[in-house]
Amino acid sequence: MSFRTRLLPVFVLPLGLWLAACAASDKAARRAADVAEADRLYRRANDYVNRVTEGDYSYSYLQFYWKRAQSNVDRILRDYADTPVGRRLTAGDLKLGPFELGYFHDRVLPWLEVKRLGAYDAVNCAIFLYNLDESRWDDARLAAFARIIEVLSRQQRWSEALIFPILPQYRPLLLSSVFRVAARFNQTKVVDNLLAKATPAEAAVLQPLQGEALAIRGVPRTEIAAFLDKHPQVAVRRAVFSGMIERELKIRRAAALHQPLKNVILQGGSVEMPEVRDDVDAVARQFFPPGDPAAALQLAAYHAGLGDLETARRIAAAARLTDLAAVHVAYLDYLCAFEKFDELAAYVPAAHLDAGTQQQCRLKMIELLGRAGRTAEAQRALDDYLRTDAAGLPAAADAAVLQWFRGRIEATDEHQLEVRATTFADLPLKDPCVMAQAIMEWSLAPNRSERGASPWDAVVYKYRGGFANLPEPKSRDVQRAAAELPPY
Repeated sequence: MSFRTRLLPVFVLPLGLWLAACAASDKAARRAADVAEADRLYRRANDYVNRVTEGDYSYSYLQFYWKRAQSNVDRILRDYADTPVGRRLTAGDLKLGPFELGYFHDRVLPWLEVKRLGAYDAVNCAIFLYNLDESRWDDARLAAFARIIEVLSRQQRWSEALIFPILPQYRPLLLSSVFRVAARFNQTKVVDNLLAKATPAEAAVLQPLQGEALAIRGVPRTEIAAFLDKHPQVAVRRAVFSGMIERELKIRRAAALHQPLKNVILQGGSVEMPEVRDDVDAVARQFFPPGDPAAALQLAAYHAGLGDLETARRIAAAARLTDLAAVHVAYLDYLCAFEKFDELAAYVPAAHLDAGTQQQCRLKMIELLGRAGRTAEAQRALDDYLRTDAAGLPAAADAAVLQWFRGRIEATDEHQLEVRATTFADLPLKDPCVMAQAIMEWSLAPNRSERGASPWDAVVYKYRGGFANLPEPKSRDVQRAAAELPPY
């Protein structure tokens, strides 16, 4: 055996020992690195959930970080499951913020996605509020529904409006809300399509709206005569008469106030064909020769809206009308339009009205004072109403606040309402469906103004803040998608 061969074991053995030591050292280092990385991932995930909290940030921002928290946990369980943190996560001993891991993944993140979508824009927010209690079908929720459909239609999102889910008995409300907008803005294809598909019962709802829109738009009155020959029903004649009254009242009032007609809004649009005028009293005699109580009330309110209260009372007396709330409200509107504020303040107490009529007039006063820019007086009228008529009645209080808000969004110039991040959330409205109405009416206001952060996150948080006691999502696919980060 050579000298080199005899020395080989002397060098190989230490080398093997050294290599084994290096491997053990590398394994220990990798193990330590894995433990440190798992600790870091969990610590960051937990910080995201603890520090990026609901109410302090938008739901989009919240979701951005909370999804990353879930992604960090998923990575630990996938790549570092044998670390102390990984084993504790697998055993369910650790949480993300206040939430258990399964609850966070299966319920919190899907509900966060719903909230994020609800805070996306005005329509989404209104739909979110409308859907909070799907079992109720009271007047407030139906009014919110009608407003949502109106806004979708005004945005020409016809297909979305028409497939909006609704119980069969309320489908006429859906169709009428879409049709009113389509007819008012002369969307011929939509109008013809709805009429072609309408059942006889639905057509009976839509035809009066068509007649009203024709009158509002100022089409030649020969066309209206031909339309009435084809549809002679009393409901259609009343609707046409109502459209003529609304149009003529606005035109005559604008002329008296020396206002340009281009600034006059009729059902969401400017006055068309201003040269087309109507003799309202003559039309009443032509349309309703034997007399009609509903038409007589419309005619009386028309004269009250022009400031001729004596003629309005004479018409009401001749027709033996008993409920004159619409007449008094129209007269209040006249006093406000012509800035007769002393008479406006004195009218309701001096008119000796019954309790129901007085209540309606006081509600209207809240709106009118806000519209006229008399903000402090409108606030005092609202506070007085809440203290007396609406005391202990949440629905009545919400109705008064909604009237106040309507007046504010109709104010112009320096009195114009400017919406900021918490403007809507600060409204003392208890019913989310009434809030949905306010949001939709604001979105249709031609003079709306918004500054700063979006107000919808604060609204969603006001009515559905928190993540406690959440049900499971109805769809597993939605549940999974809501918890996963999108690919980049």
